[in-house]
Order: sequence, then structure tokens, then C-alpha cells
Amino acid sequence: MLNRRIISAAIALVGSAVGLVLSAAHTKKELIDIRHEKWEEKKNRQEEHEKRFREGLEEYRNTADAILLDVREKEDYDAGHIPDALHAELQTIRFQPYAPDRPIFLYCYRGRRSAMAAESLKEAGFEHVKDIGGIEGYDGALERS
Repeated sequence: MLNRRIISAAIALVGSAVGLVLSAAHTKKELIDIRHEKWEEKKNRQEEHEKRFREGLEEYRNTADAILLDVREKEDYDAGHIPDALHAELQTIRFQPYAPDRPIFLYCYRGRRSAMAAESLKEAGFEHVKDIGGIEGYDGALERS
């Protein structure tokens, strides 16, 4: 009788262990699928950012009398910036000596700082301001200062 109980308990434990292993394998596959989906989303966002930057840069080049402002730190600008881009510190951007109706295109490294700069310029009365995002994925020529 004791042996039957031991055998029954052992069978129950083996069954539970098999269930846990199958459950863990299923969970692992779900985690892999989730990670893959997140990777795809990140890749798509990056491609969208790069496309936005390329299109914004093209628009800048096709806009008469436009200004391209790099709002990264001075050291980053000096290390390499888009040809013809001027540098402006985020803290002083609204005090730049540009005509308020002149088109201004802004970029930084990832797009956060240029978004803040664009908002600041708009609040200061600049009419034609466009944040083109981040240079992060740009693979074109750079100038050094």
C-alpha cells in the first residue's frame, strides 16, 4: 500500500514536471515572439526616423534662403555636421539673429533636442520652422569645424 502511494506520488510529480517543461517551452516561444515583434517595431521606427530626416534634408536643400541648424552640443557639431549647417545652442536658440519669416530646418542626434528647439522658435515668433529629426542614421558627407 505504501509502495502504491509512493508510485502514485512519483507519477503525479513526473506529470507536473512534464507540464512545467511544456509550459516553460511555450512561454519561451512567446517571449521569443514578443522580442522579435519589439525588434521589428524598433527597426520600423528607425527606418521612419531616417526617412523623415532624408526627406527633411531634401526639403531644406530645395527651399530658397533656408537655414539648417544643428542643435547638438558644440563638441558634437565640431566633430562632424552636415555641410552648410550652422550651430545653435538649445538654450539660446530663440535669440538667434535670423529673420522670423526665414525657413529654418533643425536637427540634432536623435530628434529630441531639435523638437524642443523647434517649439522654442515657434514660441518666439519664427514662422517657418521644421524639425527634421536626428542625424543618427545619416550616412552622407560631414564637415568638421
